[in-house]
Amino acid sequence: MMRIVHISDLHFGRERPALVAALVPQIEALAPDLVVVSGDLTQRARRRELEAAAAFLARLPSPLLVVPGNHDIPGIDPRRFLKPWQGWHGHFADGLEPSIETADVIAVGANTVRRAGPYLDWSRGRFAPRQIERLVARLTRNEGDDGRLRILAAHHPLLLTPAGAHRGFVGRRELALRRFAAAGLDLALGGHVHLGYVGVVQGIVVSHAGTAVSTRLLSQPNGFNLIVGDRHALGIEHWGWADDAFVTVTRTEFRRGIDGWRPAP
Repeated sequence: MMRIVHISDLHFGRERPALVAALVPQIEALAPDLVVVSGDLTQRARRRELEAAAAFLARLPSPLLVVPGNHDIPGIDPRRFLKPWQGWHGHFADGLEPSIETADVIAVGANTVRRAGPYLDWSRGRFAPRQIERLVARLTRNEGDDGRLRILAAHHPLLLTPAGAHRGFVGRRELALRRFAAAGLDLALGGHVHLGYVGVVQGIVVSHAGTAVSTRLLSQPNGFNLIVGDRHALGIEHWGWADDAFVTVTRTEFRRGIDGWRPAP
Protein backbone atom coordinates (compact mmCIF):
# COMPACT_ATOMS: atom_id res chain seq x y z
CA MET A 1 0.00 0.00 0.00
CA MET A 2 1.20 3.49 -0.86
CA ARG A 3 2.03 6.05 1.82
CA ILE A 4 1.81 9.61 0.51
CA VAL A 5 2.52 12.79 2.46
CA HIS A 6 0.78 15.83 0.97
CA ILE A 7 1.91 19.31 2.02
CA SER A 8 0.95 22.65 0.56
CA ASP A 9 1.18 26.44 0.86
CA LEU A 10 4.54 26.64 2.61
CA HIS A 11 4.86 30.38 1.89
CA PHE A 12 8.55 30.76 2.65
CA GLY A 13 8.90 34.42 3.54
CA ARG A 14 6.00 33.99 5.97
CA GLU A 15 7.10 30.67 7.48
CA ARG A 16 7.10 29.68 11.16
CA PRO A 17 10.63 28.39 11.89
CA ALA A 18 9.53 26.04 14.68
CA LEU A 19 7.10 24.29 12.34
CA VAL A 20 9.67 24.04 9.55
CA ALA A 21 12.04 22.40 12.02
CA ALA A 22 9.36 19.97 13.21
CA LEU A 23 7.88 19.05 9.84
CA VAL A 24 10.92 17.41 8.26
CA PRO A 25 11.48 14.77 10.98
CA GLN A 26 7.73 14.18 11.19
CA ILE A 27 7.57 13.42 7.47
CA GLU A 28 10.64 11.19 7.73
CA ALA A 29 9.01 9.27 10.60
CA LEU A 30 5.93 8.59 8.46
CA ALA A 31 8.16 6.83 5.88
CA PRO A 32 6.29 7.99 2.77
CA ASP A 33 6.64 6.39 -0.64
CA LEU A 34 5.89 9.78 -2.20
CA VAL A 35 5.80 13.40 -1.02
CA VAL A 36 3.53 15.81 -2.92
CA VAL A 37 3.88 19.59 -2.58
CA SER A 38 0.93 21.39 -4.16
CA GLY A 39 2.15 24.92 -4.63
CA ASP A 40 2.76 28.29 -2.99
CA LEU A 41 6.23 27.38 -1.85
CA THR A 42 7.00 31.10 -1.50
CA GLN A 43 5.23 34.29 -0.51
CA ARG A 44 6.44 36.61 -3.29
CA ALA A 45 8.78 34.46 -5.43
CA ARG A 46 11.78 36.42 -4.17
CA ARG A 47 15.21 34.85 -4.52
CA ARG A 48 15.74 34.31 -0.80
CA GLU A 49 12.30 32.68 -0.52
CA LEU A 50 12.98 30.39 -3.46
CA GLU A 51 16.34 29.46 -1.96
CA ALA A 52 14.74 28.68 1.41
CA ALA A 53 12.03 26.58 -0.24
CA ALA A 54 14.57 24.66 -2.32
CA ALA A 55 16.71 23.99 0.77
CA PHE A 56 13.63 22.70 2.62
CA LEU A 57 12.66 20.36 -0.21
CA ALA A 58 16.20 19.00 -0.33
CA ARG A 59 15.72 17.74 3.24
CA LEU A 60 12.55 15.77 2.46
CA PRO A 61 12.44 12.08 1.56
CA SER A 62 12.27 11.35 -2.15
CA PRO A 63 10.60 10.98 -4.54
CA LEU A 64 8.94 14.40 -4.52
CA LEU A 65 6.27 15.74 -6.86
CA VAL A 66 6.22 19.55 -6.68
CA VAL A 67 3.91 21.94 -8.56
CA PRO A 68 3.74 25.74 -8.37
CA GLY A 69 1.10 28.00 -6.90
CA ASN A 70 0.05 31.54 -7.67
CA HIS A 71 2.51 32.96 -5.11
CA ASP A 72 5.40 31.34 -6.96
CA ILE A 73 5.46 33.98 -9.69
CA PRO A 74 6.17 37.70 -9.14
CA GLY A 75 3.28 39.90 -8.03
CA ILE A 76 2.80 43.39 -9.46
CA ASP A 77 6.04 43.38 -11.37
CA PRO A 78 6.93 43.36 -15.10
CA ARG A 79 8.57 39.97 -14.58
CA ARG A 80 5.12 38.49 -13.96
CA PHE A 81 4.38 38.97 -17.66
CA LEU A 82 7.85 38.80 -19.20
CA LYS A 83 9.61 36.02 -17.25
CA PRO A 84 7.13 34.62 -14.72
CA TRP A 85 8.91 31.29 -14.22
CA GLN A 86 12.54 32.38 -14.30
CA GLY A 87 12.94 32.04 -10.53
CA TRP A 88 11.11 28.71 -10.40
CA HIS A 89 13.22 27.11 -13.11
CA GLY A 90 16.36 28.42 -11.44
CA HIS A 91 15.60 26.55 -8.22
CA PHE A 92 13.41 23.54 -9.06
CA ALA A 93 14.84 21.25 -11.70
CA ASP A 94 11.73 19.16 -12.40
CA GLY A 95 9.84 21.94 -14.16
CA LEU A 96 6.20 23.00 -13.86
CA GLU A 97 4.40 19.72 -14.54
CA PRO A 98 6.50 16.82 -13.29
CA SER A 99 5.38 13.21 -13.17
CA ILE A 100 6.39 10.11 -11.25
CA GLU A 101 5.66 6.52 -12.25
CA THR A 102 6.37 3.46 -10.14
CA ALA A 103 4.96 -0.04 -9.95
CA ASP A 104 2.22 1.32 -7.67
CA VAL A 105 1.39 4.83 -8.84
CA ILE A 106 1.12 7.26 -11.74
CA ALA A 107 1.37 10.77 -10.27
CA VAL A 108 1.19 13.82 -12.53
CA GLY A 109 1.52 17.50 -11.74
CA ALA A 110 -0.53 20.28 -13.32
CA ASN A 111 0.39 23.95 -13.42
CA THR A 112 -2.87 25.90 -12.99
CA VAL A 113 -1.17 29.25 -12.34
CA ARG A 114 -1.88 32.05 -14.82
CA ARG A 115 -0.27 35.47 -15.12
CA ALA A 116 -3.65 37.18 -15.52
CA GLY A 117 -7.24 36.42 -16.38
CA PRO A 118 -10.67 37.91 -17.11
CA TYR A 119 -11.25 38.63 -13.41
CA LEU A 120 -9.88 40.95 -10.75
CA ASP A 121 -8.43 38.20 -8.57
CA TRP A 122 -5.35 37.04 -10.47
CA SER A 123 -4.60 34.50 -7.76
CA ARG A 124 -7.25 32.30 -9.35
CA GLY A 125 -6.03 29.53 -11.64
CA ARG A 126 -7.39 27.60 -14.59
CA PHE A 127 -6.75 24.65 -16.84
CA ALA A 128 -6.24 25.02 -20.58
CA PRO A 129 -8.08 22.56 -22.88
CA ARG A 130 -4.89 21.26 -24.48
CA GLN A 131 -3.31 20.98 -21.06
CA ILE A 132 -6.19 18.80 -19.87
CA GLU A 133 -5.71 16.45 -22.83
CA ARG A 134 -1.98 16.30 -22.20
CA LEU A 135 -2.61 15.33 -18.58
CA VAL A 136 -5.17 12.72 -19.63
CA ALA A 137 -2.61 11.19 -21.98
CA ARG A 138 -0.13 10.89 -19.13
CA LEU A 139 -2.72 9.33 -16.83
CA THR A 140 -3.67 6.77 -19.48
CA ARG A 141 -0.19 5.99 -20.79
CA ASN A 142 -0.85 2.26 -20.44
CA GLU A 143 -4.05 0.93 -21.98
CA GLY A 144 -6.56 -0.54 -19.56
CA ASP A 145 -6.48 -0.64 -15.77
CA ASP A 146 -3.00 -1.70 -14.70
CA GLY A 147 -3.88 -1.47 -11.02
CA ARG A 148 -1.78 1.60 -10.29
CA LEU A 149 -3.15 4.46 -8.22
CA ARG A 150 -3.59 7.53 -10.42
CA ILE A 151 -2.94 10.91 -8.80
CA LEU A 152 -3.13 14.50 -10.04
CA ALA A 153 -1.59 17.40 -8.09
CA ALA A 154 -2.58 21.00 -8.85
CA HIS A 155 -2.63 24.08 -6.65
CA HIS A 156 -6.13 25.41 -7.35
CA PRO A 157 -9.32 23.75 -6.07
CA LEU A 158 -11.53 21.24 -7.81
CA LEU A 159 -13.57 21.07 -4.59
CA LEU A 160 -14.53 23.81 -2.13
CA THR A 161 -16.17 23.87 1.28
CA PRO A 162 -18.36 26.77 2.47
CA ALA A 163 -15.44 28.17 4.47
CA GLY A 164 -13.33 28.51 1.32
CA ALA A 165 -16.03 29.21 -1.26
CA HIS A 166 -14.89 32.82 -1.69
CA ARG A 167 -11.67 31.60 -3.33
CA GLY A 168 -13.46 30.20 -6.39
CA PHE A 169 -12.98 26.97 -8.30
CA VAL A 170 -10.15 26.44 -10.74
CA GLY A 171 -11.16 27.54 -14.24
CA ARG A 172 -12.55 24.89 -16.62
CA ARG A 173 -13.27 22.72 -13.61
CA GLU A 174 -16.19 20.85 -15.18
CA LEU A 175 -14.27 19.95 -18.34
CA ALA A 176 -11.26 18.88 -16.30
CA LEU A 177 -13.31 16.71 -13.94
CA ARG A 178 -15.16 15.05 -16.80
CA ARG A 179 -11.98 14.19 -18.68
CA PHE A 180 -10.03 13.15 -15.58
CA ALA A 181 -12.85 10.87 -14.43
CA ALA A 182 -12.94 9.22 -17.86
CA ALA A 183 -9.17 8.73 -17.61
CA GLY A 184 -9.55 6.80 -14.36
CA LEU A 185 -8.14 9.43 -12.01
CA ASP A 186 -8.37 8.23 -8.42
CA LEU A 187 -7.06 11.11 -6.33
CA ALA A 188 -6.72 14.86 -6.90
CA LEU A 189 -4.53 16.83 -4.49
CA GLY A 190 -4.64 20.60 -4.05
CA GLY A 191 -4.07 23.59 -1.81
CA HIS A 192 -4.65 27.36 -2.20
CA VAL A 193 -7.48 27.65 0.32
CA HIS A 194 -5.33 27.10 3.45
CA LEU A 195 -7.85 24.55 4.74
CA GLY A 196 -7.61 20.79 4.92
CA TYR A 197 -10.65 18.86 3.70
CA VAL A 198 -11.64 15.84 1.60
CA GLY A 199 -14.57 14.77 -0.56
CA VAL A 200 -15.62 12.97 -3.72
CA VAL A 201 -16.45 14.69 -7.01
CA GLN A 202 -17.49 12.66 -10.07
CA GLY A 203 -16.06 9.52 -8.51
CA ILE A 204 -12.67 11.16 -7.80
CA VAL A 205 -11.35 11.60 -4.26
CA VAL A 206 -10.32 15.25 -3.84
CA SER A 207 -8.04 16.07 -0.91
CA HIS A 208 -6.83 19.53 0.02
CA ALA A 209 -4.04 20.31 2.45
CA GLY A 210 -3.93 23.46 4.55
CA THR A 211 -0.88 25.63 4.99
CA ALA A 212 1.89 23.47 6.40
CA VAL A 213 4.23 25.98 8.02
CA SER A 214 3.15 29.56 7.29
CA THR A 215 1.59 32.30 9.42
CA ARG A 216 -1.21 32.75 6.86
CA LEU A 217 -3.89 30.81 8.73
CA LEU A 218 -7.66 30.85 8.35
CA SER A 219 -9.84 28.76 10.65
CA GLN A 220 -7.45 25.80 11.01
CA PRO A 221 -4.03 25.31 12.56
CA ASN A 222 -1.10 24.47 10.30
CA GLY A 223 -1.21 20.96 8.96
CA PHE A 224 -0.70 18.40 6.22
CA ASN A 225 -2.25 15.14 5.01
CA LEU A 226 -1.14 11.52 5.08
CA ILE A 227 -2.75 9.24 2.48
CA VAL A 228 -2.46 5.48 2.81
CA GLY A 229 -3.96 3.00 0.38
CA ASP A 230 -4.15 1.61 -3.12
CA ARG A 231 -6.53 1.47 -6.11
CA HIS A 232 -9.23 -0.15 -3.98
CA ALA A 233 -9.20 1.70 -0.65
CA LEU A 234 -7.79 5.00 0.66
CA GLY A 235 -7.46 6.43 4.14
CA ILE A 236 -6.72 10.15 4.42
CA GLU A 237 -5.47 11.54 7.72
CA HIS A 238 -5.37 15.25 8.43
CA TRP A 239 -2.50 16.13 10.75
CA GLY A 240 -2.58 19.46 12.60
CA TRP A 241 -0.21 21.46 14.79
CA ALA A 242 -1.13 21.27 18.48
CA ASP A 243 0.92 21.60 21.65
CA ASP A 244 4.17 22.03 19.73
CA ALA A 245 3.77 18.90 17.61
CA PHE A 246 1.94 17.58 14.58
CA VAL A 247 -0.82 15.16 15.60
CA THR A 248 -3.53 13.22 13.79
CA VAL A 249 -6.80 15.17 13.81
CA THR A 250 -9.16 13.25 11.52
CA ARG A 251 -9.16 10.16 9.30
CA THR A 252 -11.54 9.60 6.39
CA GLU A 253 -11.89 6.31 4.49
CA PHE A 254 -12.86 5.81 0.85
CA ARG A 255 -13.63 2.73 -1.23
CA ARG A 256 -13.54 2.30 -4.99
CA GLY A 257 -16.40 0.61 -6.82
CA ILE A 258 -17.51 0.16 -10.40
CA ASP A 259 -18.75 3.77 -10.53
CA GLY A 260 -15.68 5.33 -8.91
CA TRP A 261 -14.81 6.31 -5.37
CA ARG A 262 -17.19 6.79 -2.46
CA PRO A 263 -16.82 7.50 1.25
CA ALA A 264 -16.59 4.22 3.14
CA PRO A 265 -19.67 3.33 5.19
